[in-house]
Amino acid sequence: MEAHPDLKTQAALARKAGVAQSTISRMKRGEVDPQSENLRRVFAALSIPVSRFLDRSPEDEFASLAAAGAEHVTRKVPLMSLLQAGGFGKTADPYQAGDPFDWLLCPARCGPRTFALKVYGESMEPRYQNGDIIYVDPDVSPTYGSDVVVRLDNSNEATFKRLVIEGKRRYLKPLNPRFPIIEIPTEARIVGVVVAASWATTQTTSP
Repeated sequence: MEAHPDLKTQAALARKAGVAQSTISRMKRGEVDPQSENLRRVFAALSIPVSRFLDRSPEDEFASLAAAGAEHVTRKVPLMSLLQAGGFGKTADPYQAGDPFDWLLCPARCGPRTFALKVYGESMEPRYQNGDIIYVDPDVSPTYGSDVVVRLDNSNEATFKRLVIEGKRRYLKPLNPRFPIIEIPTEARIVGVVVAASWATTQTTSP
């Protein structure tokens, strides 16, 4: 709400989302079912993908799509060079890397240019742990709250963080509070948006 000038109050957000103001208040207190339609309306009003705040397994995503009658568009994607999640680290350009280390079945719907990366580091804990695999789709438009991979064009270094937008300025926010928020450098570009993850360990942390 703080990032949206016209949605800073509960009343304004309630009007745009088409829900009662009391519902917004209950959400802020954590008293609303995370699967509720009201929650999805509020996230849509804020232009934030609700999946970014729900630690759901690939199996949950498949079940949800199947229940909605959606058609899966899954494919094998290349596992590219390792990604250093703790900061800008060396990684191959996914479009110039040559043969990948492996091919993995993406657990979610994804575009034809999607690739996979292994997470190393602690900056995106607790949602993403060391050793997790993330699936990055270059054809998905990044929005506030997206988890993105950003690459420095002049040095072929990359990092993986959550995107925060404040006006015309864009920041990369680690989920681990021990790491600092950084502004996206002018020489950097967003390579793609994380559309799925395969957990190396069982996730037990609440969203």
